[in-house]
Amino acid sequence: MRQTWLDVAKGVGIVLVVLAHVLTHSKWHLAPEVFFTISLFYMPFFFVISGYLFTASDRQALLSKRVRGLMVPYVAFLCLLIAGMLLVDLLHGDIPAPWQIRELVTNAAWGGRNLTRELGVFWFVSCLFATQLLYNEVALLTKGPTDPVMLTFVAGSVVLAYLIQASWPDIRSPLALSNVPLAIGAFWFGHLLREEKLGVKALALAALAVVGISIAAASAGSDFTFSMKNTKFGPPILGLLLALSISAAVLSLARLVTCGLPERMAPLAELGKASLVIMFAHQFVHFTLRETGMTSDIPLIVLSVGLPYLLYRLLNSSAVLSPWFLGHGSLSLSIDRMRRTLASRAR
Repeated sequence: MRQTWLDVAKGVGIVLVVLAHVLTHSKWHLAPEVFFTISLFYMPFFFVISGYLFTASDRQALLSKRVRGLMVPYVAFLCLLIAGMLLVDLLHGDIPAPWQIRELVTNAAWGGRNLTRELGVFWFVSCLFATQLLYNEVALLTKGPTDPVMLTFVAGSVVLAYLIQASWPDIRSPLALSNVPLAIGAFWFGHLLREEKLGVKALALAALAVVGISIAAASAGSDFTFSMKNTKFGPPILGLLLALSISAAVLSLARLVTCGLPERMAPLAELGKASLVIMFAHQFVHFTLRETGMTSDIPLIVLSVGLPYLLYRLLNSSAVLSPWFLGHGSLSLSIDRMRRTLASRAR
C-alpha cells in the first residue's frame, strides 16, 4: 500500500533539488547560504527514503524490477534529453561538430561525473541502482539492519567512502559507482528507520547532539561542503551523520504534517509521485530557459518543477510510453502496440 507521507517527503525533496540547482546560478545575495543549507542533506535524503522502502528480495526478481524501474527510464530519458539538447543547439544555429557528438555519446555511456549541466543529475539513478542491488545481497545473508554482519558491511562502506574522499577526490567512476559506499550508509539508515529499531526520543536526542557537534565543528573551521556527486562528504563520519539527522527530521515532519493535513499535502504528494521524472528533466528545462534569457529565480523554479510534472502526467497516461519512461506496465506490450500502430499506418 502506497504511503502518502512518503510521497510528500519525496515531493519536498525534489523541490529542494530544483531549488538548489536554480540557486547555484542565482544572483540573489542569499542564494549561496540557502544552497549550502540544502546541500547538507538533499541527495542523501533520497537514499534514506529508498532505504525506508526497502524489503529484501530474491536477487533475480529485484534485478528485473530495478532494471525496469530505474535503468530503462535512465536510458530512455538520456536519449530523449540528448536529442532535446541537440535540437536546442540547432534552433540556436549551433551545429555540433562530429567530435562534440562523439564526446557527448562517450560521456553518456560512462555516466557519473562525466554527465554535466542538463544531464548532471543522472548519476543519482545509476548509483541508486547499484546501491539497492549490493545492499540486497547483504540483506539476504542477515537478519536485519542491526545484524552484526550488516553493521560491519555498512561501517566498512562508510569508511571506504571517506577514504575515497581523502585519496581520490577527483575520481570519475563509471555510472557513479564510487558514490555507492556513502549511499550504502544513507540507504541503511532508511532501512533502520523502517524497522523502527530506534525510539523517537532516542533518535531526536541523537540528531540534536549531531547538529550541536556539527555547529561547534563548523565554528572551529571544519568544512561541511557536501556534494555526493563530486565526492565531497564533509568531515569524516560527521558530515554523513548531519545529513542523516536532517533527513530524519524532514521525514518526521512530513509524516506529522501529512497525518494532520492530508488534503493540503496532496500537491506535494503528486510531485513526489513524479519525482523521478522531475529529477531527470528539471535541469534541461532550467538551462534551456536560462539560455532564452530568463534569469528570475521564482519562474525558473516553478517551470523547472511544473513542466517535468506535466511531462510525467503525459507519460503516465500513455500505455506505450510509461513502461519506457516510468517503469510502469509491460515493455513487451508497449513494443507490440507500437508495432501494430506502425503496421496500421503503413497500410
